[in-house]
Amino acid sequence: MNDAMKMNYYQRLSTYFTFICTFFLSTSVEAVHFVIHQLPLHHPQEASLFLVGSFNAWNPSDTKYQFHRNQKGQWVTSISSSLNAFEYKITRGSWEKVESTQDGKPKANRVFISENEADTVFIDVLGWEDLAGQTTILLEELPASTPYESRFFLTGDFNNWDPFNTEYQFQKNGEGVYALTLPSTISQFQFKVTRGSWSSTECLSNGKYRPNRAYFHQSKGPETIILQIEDWEDVYKGKVWGLTPLTQFILFHLLLLFIYFSWINYEHSQFKMSLLIIGLSFGITLLFATSLFMPLKNSLNGLHLVHDLFIPVLFIAIGVIQNYTFRYTQWKSYKRGVYVLSISLLLVVSLYVYQEEPLLTTFLERKYPVLNLFIKLIVLAVVMYTWNISRQKLTKYNTETLQGSVVKMAKEAFLLYQKSVVVLMGVFIISIVIQAYRSVLSPSDFLLQDLSDDIIWYATFIYMVFLSGWVFRYHALLKPVELKSSYRKEDVPSNDKELTVFMEQVSVLFEKEQLYTKQDLTLNEVSTIMSIPSHKLTKLIQQSYKKNFSELVNDYRVKAFTQKVMMGEAEKSTLLSIAYEVGFHSKSTFNRAFKKSTGMTPKEFMNKSSVKKILEE
Repeated sequence: MNDAMKMNYYQRLSTYFTFICTFFLSTSVEAVHFVIHQLPLHHPQEASLFLVGSFNAWNPSDTKYQFHRNQKGQWVTSISSSLNAFEYKITRGSWEKVESTQDGKPKANRVFISENEADTVFIDVLGWEDLAGQTTILLEELPASTPYESRFFLTGDFNNWDPFNTEYQFQKNGEGVYALTLPSTISQFQFKVTRGSWSSTECLSNGKYRPNRAYFHQSKGPETIILQIEDWEDVYKGKVWGLTPLTQFILFHLLLLFIYFSWINYEHSQFKMSLLIIGLSFGITLLFATSLFMPLKNSLNGLHLVHDLFIPVLFIAIGVIQNYTFRYTQWKSYKRGVYVLSISLLLVVSLYVYQEEPLLTTFLERKYPVLNLFIKLIVLAVVMYTWNISRQKLTKYNTETLQGSVVKMAKEAFLLYQKSVVVLMGVFIISIVIQAYRSVLSPSDFLLQDLSDDIIWYATFIYMVFLSGWVFRYHALLKPVELKSSYRKEDVPSNDKELTVFMEQVSVLFEKEQLYTKQDLTLNEVSTIMSIPSHKLTKLIQQSYKKNFSELVNDYRVKAFTQKVMMGEAEKSTLLSIAYEVGFHSKSTFNRAFKKSTGMTPKEFMNKSSVKKILEE
């Protein structure tokens, strides 16, 4: 082959290889494809997607770089291969709708470097900044009482509790359900639903104030709240009868009655004070019996939260009145109840005052159910204590110097009152059980606490009705019972010398002459022996020994019995025989008197080591 032919051959071969290389380069690196491999679960299905980066001045809605679906249903867009390196992100058309991390936080820019990437880049979008914490509220169920063509608004701490904020108005969605979507910036909030004003706010099914709803957005994606509106405050029709006006009438009526009785007993200062305490309790309860005084309630630092504690005040005061009716001047039996009530009142008020929110808010929101239970337990404990003291004392009053017929009627009156208290305590226990269930097992059930409170309030109202009738029937007895006609003030010992002489006379009769051994010994017999009127003898015994006649005689008999046993007479005779010898006329009387005098039963006394030793010698 000559030189010319060889040159022509090499030229054609070079042209062929140049064409082949140019063809492959032009087809393989013309563009880089970006494919959306994964979208977040809460991604809006119809939203447009855009590639944005340094290559287009970060324009978030550049249609040149908008993603489109390919035949496989994938979102795809392309970019020129001439761009060797750039930063980029994915948006839905604006910077508010830019991709984010899975927990909704801002995501760093993605980086493309041609040397490290293939001609197809697969992208996983983990989340969107605007949808990470989105909350949608649906009004799934509205009460039948909802007025036609009502508008519904969301009010809460996120809009300063504005009940008519059109930015938070519910709109009907495609399914005909009222819906409102909150931005992701509102993730933890308290709220309510209104119809445009506070008077038309949602309420509980019993028509009472509904505590604020609360919600906390916990997931990484959007969440939905489905609400059921029970009723509206302005259209609630469930009230059968108004308890408030009737309660006000009864309380005002009782208040006037006890003011009147305190006036007619003005000469008995302590008795009058007890009546005034009752009147005060009625007045306070009357003050808080109606919502018309809500501003006053709030200004008084929330005492309405503990007004139930005034119920025990009433029982303590009536117990003191019972004492003075029977001329028993010792009020110390009730001081423990007063102390417990006072300490509890201070503790409860201090716990409420310690809270950050206003006390009226605490009351309306049904907060601190355990503290509510604590208050009710205090009420029940003090009522039970005062009732038990009154019941015991009613059988132990010394009535020998009082008018017998009046005493009998007074005892019947207070016995009837005590029976009514038993019924009231039973109702209180039912209320406490319900409150305990709410506190421990169902803390979010406000209706249970309302039921517990209503039971106490209705029971107290019925008790007030009974007490009103009781006062009307027995009002003549609500003062110290008259003394017997034979009693004269000058018969009362006026100095210690007379008491000393009297005690010496008793010592002679009972210790030396052993008058107590007479089984049928009576007060009149001793009165005749000592030449002292029976009514004055009773007073002398009470002031000298702080006992009545029977207790004094039995104490001498018990003392004589123990002396005989210690001297060994139990070896020769039975204990009952010895008891008869010292004046007891029955075994039951002996056992009761022995227990009261010594603090132990006869059997316990005999088991003492010192007695056993004497008997064994």
